[in-house]
Amino acid sequence: MENSKSVAVLGGGSFGTVLANLAASNGYNVSLWVRDSEQALRINSEGANTTYHPELKLSKNIIASDNLKEVLDNKSIIFIATPSIVFEQIVIRVSNYIDEKPYLVSCTKGILDDPFRPLSEIISSKLNNTIGVLSGPNLAKEIADEKIAGTVIASPDESLINIVKSVLSSETFKIYSSKDMQGVEMAGALKNIYAVICGMAESLKVGENAIGLILTRSMAEMSRFAVAKGANPITFWDYREWVI
Repeated sequence: MENSKSVAVLGGGSFGTVLANLAASNGYNVSLWVRDSEQALRINSEGANTTYHPELKLSKNIIASDNLKEVLDNKSIIFIATPSIVFEQIVIRVSNYIDEKPYLVSCTKGILDDPFRPLSEIISSKLNNTIGVLSGPNLAKEIADEKIAGTVIASPDESLINIVKSVLSSETFKIYSSKDMQGVEMAGALKNIYAVICGMAESLKVGENAIGLILTRSMAEMSRFAVAKGANPITFWDYREWVI
């Protein structure tokens, strides 16, 4: 049986480290999977992930390891925060070590092409577990510095939503919820395209009118695209779709 206070975070990068520390600071025992044994040794001995967050003192409830099987053993919830380019490879490896009981939460923004596949679809194609998507305007450095931030956990399963809120919520990190997993996932992935465009427009000094136009047309384009993939258009426009 899974330990309800035991969490796995896959990915020892910037965001994975922050998620692990949020959970550990809330009293959960966190196993953090990292890419190699040297990185795990440094995190465990130094109490910090100096590669990404040298200033962040990690909770003693975190144990880092490069052994994926051991990290996944007896966990109630698994957060996958690996880069999108290796996401499918990691999911395939995960499928070798777990049954259908643990909740799985995708924390990686991205869409794979050829064929077009959101990351949650990759999980559901390999595993029969209950799935959620965590996405938002989440700069890991600011979360680590305890600056005010929020995110959305999306899942049709209320129990998954509740456990994610319990695991990750803090005084400075607010978690909203939505049942529209496709909409939240698509918004998180697509927004980065338009953020780059806005940055280019700013550097070209096209003016505030043009940037405002880009933003409003971006919202319309994202919602139409996401609806075609099964999302709810309200997710992109109305904050009341998000439940506190």
